[in-house]
Parts: sequence; structure tokens; C-alpha cells
Amino acid sequence: MVQLIKTHKWALSLAFLIGIIVAFPQFYFPYDHADTYQDIYIANTDNEVGYLNRVQEVRDGHPLLGSAILKDGKDDPYVQPPLGEIIITYLGKIFFLDLNNTILLARFLFAFLGFLAVYGFVFLISKAKLTAVSAATAVCLARPLLSRGALVALLKGEAPVNTFLDFYRPVQPQVSFLFFFGFLLFFWLFFKKKQWIWGIISTLILGLSFYVYPYTWSFIYAFCGVLCLILIFQKKWPDVKRIIIMALGGIFIAFPYFLNVYRSTLHPYFLEITARFGLVETHQPILGFLIPSIFIIFLLFFPRKWPERYIFSLALFIAPFIVLNQQIVTGKNFNSGHYHWFVHQPLVIIFLVIIFLYQTKFWQEKLKLFKNVNISKILACLIIVGSIYTGVVIQAASYEESERQILYDQRYAPIVEWLNNNTEKEEVVLSDFHQSGILSIYTSLNQFYNVSSYLYFSASSERILNSLFVFYRLDGVNEEDAEELFLQEQEKYLISKRVYSTYYRDVFGSALAIPDQVLSSFAEKYQDFLLIPFDKFLKMHDVKYVVWDTKNYSQWQLDQYEFLSKVYEEGDFKIYRIINE
Repeated sequence: MVQLIKTHKWALSLAFLIGIIVAFPQFYFPYDHADTYQDIYIANTDNEVGYLNRVQEVRDGHPLLGSAILKDGKDDPYVQPPLGEIIITYLGKIFFLDLNNTILLARFLFAFLGFLAVYGFVFLISKAKLTAVSAATAVCLARPLLSRGALVALLKGEAPVNTFLDFYRPVQPQVSFLFFFGFLLFFWLFFKKKQWIWGIISTLILGLSFYVYPYTWSFIYAFCGVLCLILIFQKKWPDVKRIIIMALGGIFIAFPYFLNVYRSTLHPYFLEITARFGLVETHQPILGFLIPSIFIIFLLFFPRKWPERYIFSLALFIAPFIVLNQQIVTGKNFNSGHYHWFVHQPLVIIFLVIIFLYQTKFWQEKLKLFKNVNISKILACLIIVGSIYTGVVIQAASYEESERQILYDQRYAPIVEWLNNNTEKEEVVLSDFHQSGILSIYTSLNQFYNVSSYLYFSASSERILNSLFVFYRLDGVNEEDAEELFLQEQEKYLISKRVYSTYYRDVFGSALAIPDQVLSSFAEKYQDFLLIPFDKFLKMHDVKYVVWDTKNYSQWQLDQYEFLSKVYEEGDFKIYRIINE
């Protein structure tokens, strides 16, 4: 172990540095604003609030995450696998950490381990430590540069993105990233050395990945299938047998997962939920630009003098064509962008670095250029420095972008404290859209509605629509104005996203493609909704408390409702308890 640490000391040092870069904004914020910080965490990557809510739900004793927001449906089948949240929760419990420090530790630890997983895989493929270090650094810190216009923005001195390094967003892809490259690392050892210790580890990772992220295990199985076909063509039957046994072992471990899938298909809202997750009917092929381009580069420039490494890597680059186009056969496309962002882009970066540095060294030696200068080493160092610079710029810009909002969110801390001290666990609270996200993270209360509600079986389209009607009612929207309001572009977009998530975008190209007649039917339903006594409707959904932000939602005017009893008033906030007669 000591020798291993000495041999790879630069990789370990960089892994530590990357962990610091990833976790530093969240670590620094409480000290930068010690006079105003009240434990409301910086969460500014896309959907991060929803993931933190899921971690809190596991901490509250619901590890299967059947319904992390609403009171109903706690025993429903899970739609998103829960293992990532469970791992992070128990990581915090081991060290007796609260939620914020649990997430902070996870940011550092998964960045550290993720770097080492990529480094180990690239080192085994390239047999070059400097190549492995530069590729791993680029994957962890500079992946956003693959986005359109990102490199130009960086050269102008601007940040490519301002929502932090999303590879380390809790929980996904933070956990799935480690699982994916951990599998590639150990599976390569199994493939190369034929030792079953590596095969067993690969099987465990593969089986457990079913409970982490569907895009991880589905890509791995496509990759293993392609690799088997190549080996069958080469008549390497023992290798084929080993891979099949490993793949079957993963399926055996995933047996409870398949039971959950079966239970899901029996749920009355199964079709609604899968449509929201981007499962749409189509046979249209997907090619894109990135994968075909790198595939051609791979065929032309990856060294064929490494036969085992070549066929292993070749299978990795054929697999994307399968996962992106399986709908040609199945007729079901499942939000393929996740493959692009969190699987294909890292692989592209890795092999571009391997090929670039290998070819640089090869041509320098062949043409006998600059004999006293190691050009590939200089270029590798430039990749490392450039990647670190990119990561630091992104984190700094994201901190600056988030700072004002997070400081403003500290105003919710007294509400969180009062609710935690004066309510019972699992009671239901109604609050505005933004505040409900905060309360779902920092209290053990269920929410009447949350913008992430659509992720669970307990939130049927009818339930979500009625929940939205409550907010329109509180805003003072009457039956005459409803249809006109619903047809306005901004409101049309919000209704489409909140009721159907990405469905209209995935099928028709835009959330605004929701038909006007659908919105008109919603307006008619809203008119019927207004006929229901307000207190009766809230009690139907077990609402016990209503929190009113009088500054941002002055139009609510909750004091007019006799069934609400005010139990808290401080600053911009009032809390009411529903009177049960």
C-alpha cells in the first residue's frame, strides 16, 4: 500500500485538490457570511433541491423513497432508484453529521474517489501516469467545455457555466459517476488478468448499479454485449463465458429491482409517470455529432498494437450507438440526454486525451523533433493546468451567481426552526413553490405540493393540477380570468412543465406545444374547483399548517379565512394551523 501511494502520489494529490475545488464554495460560504448564515445550504445545480429532499427522506426513515414529498404513497414502488441517497445518508450517520455536513462530505469524497476511478481506468488502458492524470482532471473539471460556446466563453474570461460543477451534484451523477468508472476499472482487470476476484467486484458494482442510475447499468450491458460479439467473432470462448457469468450475476443481484419494476407497471399512474420521465414512443434514430466524430477519430488514431485494449475500447464506442438507438427496435426512447452528459462526454474526453498524447509522442519520436523536449509531457501539463483553471473559474462564477439568492434564503431559517420545534413528524404543510423546497430539505414534514412532486406515483396529473389550482385560488384568480391566464405563454409553459414535466418537449420539441384545448379544459376544471369549500379541500389532503411569505405573496391574504388560526408571526412570515371542527 505504501508503494502504491508513492507510485501514484501525484494522482492522490490531484484527487485531494479536486475534492477541495468541488466542496470549497459550500465550505467557504458559512465563513464568508458568518454574520448572516443560518444553515440554509448552497444548492444551485439543476434539481439539487429535489435530491437533497430525497436524502432527508431517507434520514426520516423512508429509504425506499416511494414518495419523498407527499404524505401519500410512502409504500409505492420507487421510480428513481434509492441506493445513492441511502449511501450518502449513512455516510453522514457514520460520522454523526447533520444534513448540510453530510452533503459537504459527499461532495469532497465522491470527487476524490471519482477522480481516482477515472485515473485508475485510464492508467490501465494507456499505461501512462501523466496521460491518466490529465484525462481524469479534464473529465472532472473541464467537461463543461464540450458544451456549445463554452470554450469561447472561457477564452473571453467568462465562465462556461454558473451552476457549479454538475458532475458532483448530489446525488446523481455524483454516485453513478463513481459506479460507472469503478466498474470499468475492475472489469478491465477482470478482462485482462482473468482473475475472479476482479470479476466478483465487477459483478457487485454492476448489480448494485441497478439501484443507482438506469443509464449506468444499461450502458454497461450494451458495452458487455458488444464486447461479447467481438470476442465471439475472434472465437475467444472462455472470455465470452466469463463476461456472461458476470453479467448474469449482476442481474441476480438486481432481482429486487425487477420486482419493483413489475410493481410499478401495475400502478394505475404508471403511464403518466413514465411519460414525465421522458419515456416516449418513437422509432426515430439518434446520431448526433459527438459520438460519430470520436468514433472515426478512434478508428483512425487509437493504437492497434494494443489488441486487448483496442477491442475493449472499441466496444465502449460502439455501445453509444446502441443505447442511443435502441428505440428503433423497442419503439421507446428514454431521455437519452443523460447518456450524452454523464457517460459519453467523459469517455470522449478520456480517449481524446489518450489519442492526442500518444500520437504526439509517436510522431515526435518518428520525426525526431525536439529531442531534448518531451512535448507530450508539456501538453499533458497544459491540459491539467487548463482543466484546473476551468474548474476554479466555474466554481467562483457559480458562487458569485448563487451568493445573493442563498443569502436571501437564510430568511427561511426561523420558519424551519419553528416548524421543527412545534409540529409532529410527517404532518403536511402548504407553502409557496420556492419555500416548499427549503422546507422539504430541513424539516420532516410532508409538503402539500413541491415542484418535484411529479417524480412520484402519489402525484397523479389530477393531484398536481388540483394542487396548482390551490395556488391560483390563493393568488385571487377568478373563474372569468382563468382561461385567459392559462393561455398566456409564461403560464402555459409553467403548467406544461409542472403537470407533464418534459413530455411535450420530448415529443413535440417544446413545453409550449401543450394544446390550447387542454389548457381550456383545465380552466373549466378550475371553475369546478372553486366550488369546493377551501377548508374542505385542504383537509382532504391532511394539510395541518400553511406558511405565508407576506413579502413575496402579499396577494394571498390568508387572514380572511376563518378556518385558519395564526400560530406564528415574525418579520415577513405568518404560520397558520388549520382548525379542525
